[in-house]
Amino acid sequence: MARLSPDIGRAALVAQGHDLRSGEQIVETMTPRFLLFVQKTLVIGILTAIGFGLVPGLDISFAQQVGLALIIVVLWFFVFDEWQEWRDRRQDVWILTDRRLILVNPREEDSVSWLNLTDIEDIRRVLWWSLRIKASDGRVTPMSFVGQPITATRDKILLVRDAA
Repeated sequence: MARLSPDIGRAALVAQGHDLRSGEQIVETMTPRFLLFVQKTLVIGILTAIGFGLVPGLDISFAQQVGLALIIVVLWFFVFDEWQEWRDRRQDVWILTDRRLILVNPREEDSVSWLNLTDIEDIRRVLWWSLRIKASDGRVTPMSFVGQPITATRDKILLVRDAA
């Protein structure tokens, strides 16, 4: 996740008709990284290709099996619409304040949502590309394509939460 100026986070909030609460301070502003999306897509596609394309005993050459695997990766990308996930997430702006974790998606009107840091019960890593944030009321929020190492982003949120 790219780290941005706090002004960008505030501008994203204001553009959606919201602002920070009185005395609230932005700790960090983040957006998804395309490289993490590509890595996730390639890993899932390659694992699928290995599972279905590189079948021992096929009466074709290794080069043809690799070609078949590549075709399966491309089909995976389009059939399961992996690209849509990036289109939906690429403009997300995550704003970590001293009180809340705020999500703004400028592609949607009134898309501002947040969790009070004190309501965050657990944050778990989902491989290297996402965090699963669980609130005390049971709601789960995914934070997709966060920066590397993902544990640093999780630890920062938890550190700010614990200081709140």
